[in-house]
Amino acid sequence: MTTYEEIFEFSRPEFVSSISVKRIEEQGVLQVNLQVESNGQEKNLNLSGFDELAECVSYFLVSERVVVSKEIGTGKEFGTIRIECWSDECYSVHWCDTAA
Repeated sequence: MTTYEEIFEFSRPEFVSSISVKRIEEQGVLQVNLQVESNGQEKNLNLSGFDELAECVSYFLVSERVVVSKEIGTGKEFGTIRIECWSDECYSVHWCDTAA
């Protein structure tokens, strides 16, 4: 059974107050920076990965809840960061390579 360590979580009334996306390599590596605001305080999260991360960007803006976690105890070098999004009773999961 795969285990995960939670890195970042937010849910309503917290919200994404700023998001930026930058392509950092010719091969298509993306860097996404999220700023989440709650009660006047800000939390930041930096993600990097390939095209699947780009598909996930819009989910950050509309999701009622987002959980980012790292897959533990795998031999995988890439795709170990799981991004779970809940919106209007729908669930989606996305993967990227790093989260800080």
